[in-house]
Amino acid sequence: MVGADGIRSTVRRLLWPDAAGPVRIGVTAWRGVTPAWDEDIIVAISWDRGAEFGMVPLADGRVYWFAAVNTEPADSAVDELAQVRARFGSWHDPIPALISATDTVLRDDLACLDEPLTTYVKGRVALLGDAAHAMTPNLGQGANQALEDAVVLAAVADRPDGLAAYDRQRRPRSQRVAKASRTIGRFGQQLDNPIAVASHGDVLAGIGSSVLRSPSRVATSAAASPRPGSRHAPTATRWPQCESGRC
Repeated sequence: MVGADGIRSTVRRLLWPDAAGPVRIGVTAWRGVTPAWDEDIIVAISWDRGAEFGMVPLADGRVYWFAAVNTEPADSAVDELAQVRARFGSWHDPIPALISATDTVLRDDLACLDEPLTTYVKGRVALLGDAAHAMTPNLGQGANQALEDAVVLAAVADRPDGLAAYDRQRRPRSQRVAKASRTIGRFGQQLDNPIAVASHGDVLAGIGSSVLRSPSRVATSAAASPRPGSRHAPTATRWPQCESGRC
């Protein structure tokens, strides 16, 4: 049996009763997708104290964006888009325009499995994806790691030692990625020291590239221009290879 039932996995709770459950990390995130976007845009993340806003051009011409702030969990607001606009509407271009162009926003109070499991396998049961290694979204690797789990599990399932091989191959890598993603969050979006916020782009790029082995994605930092009258001058981290939208 495969337990692929998410961060609040019933399979994990029943068969791994001593394992720690998911923990909230004190961050609320919003996600949205614009209609087709006429202006040129690159993959970028802008930071402020305890906050970030990222944008990713999609192949069909739309733009995916995400925003996050340090905050305690709370009930969803009646108008989440208004919440995003209030927090990020004074940030540099094109952030206000991206928000204004979006009709629907998804909101989540972020959580992860902070304590790694000692095994993903019990008898003939294997955990997969968030049930095994729910991670923060800072590396954008949650779904990717689940897909890797599935590929490896399918490849070894018919072997006598298949589940042991799956655990041996997938647990170290997925937990390494989860740890790196958590670290990037702590020293990225969750960072509140103004001096550190202004200089952390290169450090975060090094963490991500060392884990994912993608040196071409190492980021460079550049000062982002604040909007007139804005208090925000976030640090923008960009991935040049994604400027064409092929990332």
